[in-house]
Amino acid sequence: MDATIIGGSGYSGSELLRILSRHPKVETLNVTSRQHEGKDVSMLHQNLLGVYDKKFLSPEGKTLDVDVVFMATPHGEAMNIAPRLVDSGIKVIDLSADYRFRDIATYEKNYQKHSSPELNKKAVYGLPEAYRKDIKKAQLVANPGCYPTSVILGMLPLTASKGKMDLERITVDSMSGTSGAGIKASEFLQHSEVAENLKAYNVGKHRHRPEMESILSEQFKSDVRVSFTPTLAPIVRGIQSNIHVHTDGIDNNLPELYRTFYEKEHFVRITETPNVKSVNGTNYCDMGVWKDMDNTHIIIISVIDNLVKGAAGQAVQNMNIMMGYDETLGLTGIAGHP
Repeated sequence: MDATIIGGSGYSGSELLRILSRHPKVETLNVTSRQHEGKDVSMLHQNLLGVYDKKFLSPEGKTLDVDVVFMATPHGEAMNIAPRLVDSGIKVIDLSADYRFRDIATYEKNYQKHSSPELNKKAVYGLPEAYRKDIKKAQLVANPGCYPTSVILGMLPLTASKGKMDLERITVDSMSGTSGAGIKASEFLQHSEVAENLKAYNVGKHRHRPEMESILSEQFKSDVRVSFTPTLAPIVRGIQSNIHVHTDGIDNNLPELYRTFYEKEHFVRITETPNVKSVNGTNYCDMGVWKDMDNTHIIIISVIDNLVKGAAGQAVQNMNIMMGYDETLGLTGIAGHP
């Protein structure tokens, strides 16, 4: 198959290149960038030197005459490009938020005016562990956000629980590495501001909260409300989400419930010691689950690499499903230790 990455100058684009350049089914791989058109890709992404020695192209013409296009563009750009790709029969995987919301009003409230809302009805939310059957038949997949990936995966097994949970009082505290804020330089991300520090941001108003609530409400078939606090941690990669669920008492053996729920999922691992370093550079989500000593709270800790399972890796997982390939192709790497 042939693939193109539109917007390959950022961290998600770089990760897509790293994964797809070694993918056994990818014959031709193009990457575009208006800012860096004509420049060697490996001059910007030096880890690809000798691995992907091509130049950034313009996102026009034969560049888009491919089987699959990955949109690694800022929010608001994919909605202007995706319609003509879909009309041409090309499969599209959008890493932005443009097609994640079934309710256009929710998207426009948290992002901007949508220019192609009619496509939202065709888009499938790209979380394979929840929407695999739909992804198989999809032409347009909306790759989930990184924080929502960690949180939704952490919550999904509770849809199989018979206990009583207060779904309108979910509390999530998440910590993310600085790469989650993108490649663009800012004072907020300077080493002197981040090192030896923890910085909460967008408290109570982060755009990933309504995404979590929308998908979880759909999965639980009930209104779900999340109080979400994101914190920038002094690491480059990784997300840890601590999820707290109020309950009147849960009789389930929760670790066993989680293991059973995810027993056929290659990229979800249940462990008593979830930690960011064990998933960095991989497409794994590691999680643990506990009841507090009073049996009034469920505590889930979910960890992912924000650039892989939280972005590029999940996008390739979705591509594999859409194309009928083995879901793990190109994604079998494991983290180093230590």
